[in-house]
Amino acid sequence: MAVRRMVQAGVVPITWMAVLGEWQRDWAREETIAGAGGVQAQHGGASGVAFAWETQLLAGSGR
Repeated sequence: MAVRRMVQAGVVPITWMAVLGEWQRDWAREETIAGAGGVQAQHGGASGVAFAWETQLLAGSGR
């Protein structure tokens, strides 16, 4: 019910992963990537697996 009332008031609901992305803001902020990436990898389901895979690819490319 509370979410419905918020939507009626103009709020646009988003997922926790969108919130995590907003908190990280910019993936060039290297000091917080490990924490944000760890949360995503542990709790992000398929998105977490995809993130871990991309991270491994980037690490192997010499970046």
